[in-house]
Amino acid sequence: MISRSSSADPLASCPECGAEGVGGAEGCNALFQEVVGREFSRPELFQVHRLTVDTYSLQHPAQYMKSAKSAVAHLLGMCWAMEATDGPHVARAMSRFLDGVKQLERPDPPPPLSRGPRHITYVHSAPDSMAHIERVREWARGVWEAWNVHHGKAREWMHEARGIWEGRRRE
Repeated sequence: MISRSSSADPLASCPECGAEGVGGAEGCNALFQEVVGREFSRPELFQVHRLTVDTYSLQHPAQYMKSAKSAVAHLLGMCWAMEATDGPHVARAMSRFLDGVKQLERPDPPPPLSRGPRHITYVHSAPDSMAHIERVREWARGVWEAWNVHHGKAREWMHEARGIWEGRRRE
């Protein structure tokens, strides 16, 4: 059951991603929390957890990407998931890239309602674990494409993060 405040219109769409009939931003976030809970409770789903978080955050930047660092982290995470094959060390490489004081410019998000054709509702309604995983990946591909004006910068960050990781690993 989706927990929504009594003041929320249960038929309202999410103002950021456009998911219809979710109870507005609160209801959309409630669905996201249910999906995340599912991923934590089923080990086979945890493989897409980071991608779920990055995808939802890129569709809801007002709530999840307030700082430049958080925006870069989600966009970089998405880039790595969509375009790289060196997965095992990604979290550590990204963490080292983002550590400390860093001058980063917050990328401007695409306008609301144009941040990908699918929404959290698509994943939430998955009938089983295999469908959940595939739907997260489909949803993410659409959101990544919606952020296409920032792909070049995200690739630069990925290259820099790899260099920092490789350099520190050799030390």
